[in-house]
Amino acid sequence: MSTGKIKLASSVCIVVPTYNEAENVPRLVKSLDEELGEEKFTLILIDDSSPDGTADIAEDLEIRNGNIIVNRRPGKLGIGSAIRDGIKIALSFPSCKRIVTMDADLSHDPKDIQRLLEDSKEVDLVQGSRYIKGGRIVGWSLKRKITSNIANLLCRILLRTHLHEHTTYFRVYSREAAKIAVENVHCDRYEWAIGSILAVKDHGLRVTESPITFVERTRGKSKLKTSDILGWFSYLMKTFVSRSLNRVKGGMNAR
Repeated sequence: MSTGKIKLASSVCIVVPTYNEAENVPRLVKSLDEELGEEKFTLILIDDSSPDGTADIAEDLEIRNGNIIVNRRPGKLGIGSAIRDGIKIALSFPSCKRIVTMDADLSHDPKDIQRLLEDSKEVDLVQGSRYIKGGRIVGWSLKRKITSNIANLLCRILLRTHLHEHTTYFRVYSREAAKIAVENVHCDRYEWAIGSILAVKDHGLRVTESPITFVERTRGKSKLKTSDILGWFSYLMKTFVSRSLNRVKGGMNAR
């Protein structure tokens, strides 16, 4: 892991997993600098050995900017594990108070970060949401919108989260919420998105949603595969069954 000129992280750390995002990382860094000011955040990039040289480009930016940490991992280990590793790095800095997680491809608009941070002042986890008033999706087909809506509705109903959004990683964690997530959620792929929400809520912390604009990537390719979707759905159903059984047992023990 390279840490450039950083001696002490900012109060806001932004964790971004990357794989073959060489075209997008410079654009992301430029946009974050414009929206936040480079002195007000530390960017933590977790790269899974991108063959397109993403990490090399990020390290060049690190030398120039001084507010970037690049963590090179030995291979594709999963988006969930990448976010978990990035959060661990952020938590290693006592000065870090809030941790933003987002994608590298600008599907998550840096312009939304200030609002998410503002909303995080009174809660422990802010979930960026496409499915509440003010949220929207740009560039998706009707089929993809329906699929995503169904997935999030299933999470809301089966897991009783009272949330409308569970499947995007655009979030802000307090230190306490971040610690709970990394200590209690061990799945490594896309299902980490669900597990981390449940862990934070199960510990009695405050969770809210804030509207975001989600824009389909214009450069690079999506990393989501059919196997990822099947693994996510399997995790959802197993979690539903497990939590339902625990509720039944809890009810019986209370009698």
